[in-house]
Amino acid sequence: MSTTPKPKIKASGAERVLEAKWGKTLIAAGFTALPDVIFQYQKALKLKPLDVLILLHLASYWWKPDENPWPSKGTIADAIDVDPRTVQRSIKKMEDLGYIKRIMRKAKVGDNLSNEYDLRGLTKAAQKHAEERLP
Repeated sequence: MSTTPKPKIKASGAERVLEAKWGKTLIAAGFTALPDVIFQYQKALKLKPLDVLILLHLASYWWKPDENPWPSKGTIADAIDVDPRTVQRSIKKMEDLGYIKRIMRKAKVGDNLSNEYDLRGLTKAAQKHAEERLP
């Protein structure tokens, strides 16, 4: 057993601000970034509160910019206490709006895995509203 203390990882400036607001423990357990315009322009984006909540859950699984999130509809439904079909309908609506692209995933043996979700359509739609807010 080593007595050498583990080196501390320094928090970025953004993480320090979040820690000051929420506390170190909550931030250390994980946090999700979602642009304000998605909340503030939710009506203009034709999103219902449930749609935004589902987007928040999808974003919480989007860890790397080049890797889409892939939580199951059941995982999201369980977390927000709705039927998986409700999540499916919301995702379909956002897909029809061009905000989400579902990408089917298959296991090597051919079984279906949870879908992957590309959110670039949402980022493009929200970008327009962000530009309106900037001077």
